[in-house]
Amino acid sequence: MTDVNAQIRLTTVHCVDEGDGPGSAEPYLWTVFFKIDGTTASVTGDLRLTGKSTVVATVGNQGDLPNHDVDDGDIVLAPMTLGQFRTRLRPIPLQAPIGGVSEVGAVLGMVAVLMEEDNTPASAIATGHRAMNRAVRQALDGLIPTLGIFHQEPTSDDVKKITRQVGDSVLAAVRDDVSTWDWLTGLGNMDDRIGSIVVQYSQDTLLDAGTTGIRFAKRFQSEGEWELAGRVSARRVP
Repeated sequence: MTDVNAQIRLTTVHCVDEGDGPGSAEPYLWTVFFKIDGTTASVTGDLRLTGKSTVVATVGNQGDLPNHDVDDGDIVLAPMTLGQFRTRLRPIPLQAPIGGVSEVGAVLGMVAVLMEEDNTPASAIATGHRAMNRAVRQALDGLIPTLGIFHQEPTSDDVKKITRQVGDSVLAAVRDDVSTWDWLTGLGNMDDRIGSIVVQYSQDTLLDAGTTGIRFAKRFQSEGEWELAGRVSARRVP
């Protein structure tokens, strides 16, 4: 196998129905990118993956999208500082090669949480964002020992579990940081989590897709109707 230059890009936040009653919605976005590759991981002699994931968080909280006044039908472009991750994926080496097999493919992915701003204090939102970053790292590092040469990448059940862990950690952290007074003065109208998306692709899948890459999208019917969309691609390093 060979190294690949890979890019994952969350491009748009599409408001199909803002669902916020009178006025407009104020969405914001959290993203964290990850990879499991030969930089920090290897396969042991008993064919188990060992090592750690590489997790890259972004800086963004309330007001981090260019449009703070979103109505039905609006499409908001995600800033590159939030939506783009470029990296080199290195194949994961086998500590004890088997026949002609000395390495297996890497994995690239992203977790994104779409939020809608109401009256939650900014400090509580920042706490929730930090909790999300920790939850992603912990979930991936807990997943690595369960992977191996015959199960090289997270399954759909693994992805669902990560999504639940991230969501639960975010909500718990925000709740713990919001005082009764904040809740009362905000009339109980706290920021809402519209939805979460986890996408992950193996190195082989990315190369098979060619230079045009793979489009991903997920639609949420919560606090109205919304869709996150983007594209992931990779090229072999010459």
